[in-house]
Amino acid sequence: MTTHMSKPINIKERYKIVPQMESYDKINCVYKPFIMFFNCANFISKHVNTDEIGFRLNYYNGDKNDNKYFYNKPEVTIIIGGSLVFGFGATSDKNTISSILSEKTNNIFLNFGATAFNSKQEILLFLNFFNKFVNIKNVIIVSGANDLYLNLENTEDEWGNLFFKKKYNNIFNSYSNKKISFHKLINIFNKIFKKKEKNITARKINFNKLYENYCQNFKLWSNLSIGFNFKLHFFLQPLATWTKKNVTSEEKKIFHILDSSNDIAHLNLKEISKLENYQNFTELLNKSANKNKVNFVDLNVELKKNKNINNSLFVDRIHMNDLGYEE
Repeated sequence: MTTHMSKPINIKERYKIVPQMESYDKINCVYKPFIMFFNCANFISKHVNTDEIGFRLNYYNGDKNDNKYFYNKPEVTIIIGGSLVFGFGATSDKNTISSILSEKTNNIFLNFGATAFNSKQEILLFLNFFNKFVNIKNVIIVSGANDLYLNLENTEDEWGNLFFKKKYNNIFNSYSNKKISFHKLINIFNKIFKKKEKNITARKINFNKLYENYCQNFKLWSNLSIGFNFKLHFFLQPLATWTKKNVTSEEKKIFHILDSSNDIAHLNLKEISKLENYQNFTELLNKSANKNKVNFVDLNVELKKNKNINNSLFVDRIHMNDLGYEE
């Protein structure tokens, strides 16, 4: 953490270590109904590309394709989650979790990663697109950290938390007494999404509320898996601190840049990375998963067993590099 006398380090300094992050920093969100926002469509770069809907391109049989290509395939597995599933930090679309699994198994694993999604938005994303596919064999959720982050960031209410919540509230409050076209409102959202969140006041994490939230979500996922006959798996995503790995010199340099910046998101990530938060979070996830008969796996525990655990795996505290995603 910097003192008041120190000049914050620009997070762009990490481009010298992980140059692919420059592409990811340029991706923004756009307004979408029901789910509130989604990855921007038709994003093109050397490292990351999205289709006309906003899904990241998937590699299968040596080619990269958009999600529509797989609508008529006899069987698919959907991997759903936030930016980790999307593949933030991978040097190409070929190095995401879904693409790696497709290549290794010759089965179809689809990338349903959505930047900054919480667990309820993941369900809504699935509901909006699952009927497009002939047969879904598995739904693999790799998630968790965004809900923990949002619980720290916001005061919980009956509607729940999401990223950009304050911006939505401010926009609708500002225009509640004014006549404004829906088209104009969309343009306002799109402009605001390009700006970074500031002035976040950190609060204590309400683990009781998180437990209640996951009991509701796991119950819904469980019922969906039974009703539509797919196998369901929930994997708690890895964070660098949670794996208890020996941090490499490269990772130390990246963390130092982020911790010494004035980027609120990365400072809050440092807070949720504390081991006491991890322990409380895994306990409630395990309890709520068992209650709803959801297969739960902690990837932090699994990664700790890996022979490459002490190599550089992370491009920040929450996102991984190519080796990290492959492991």
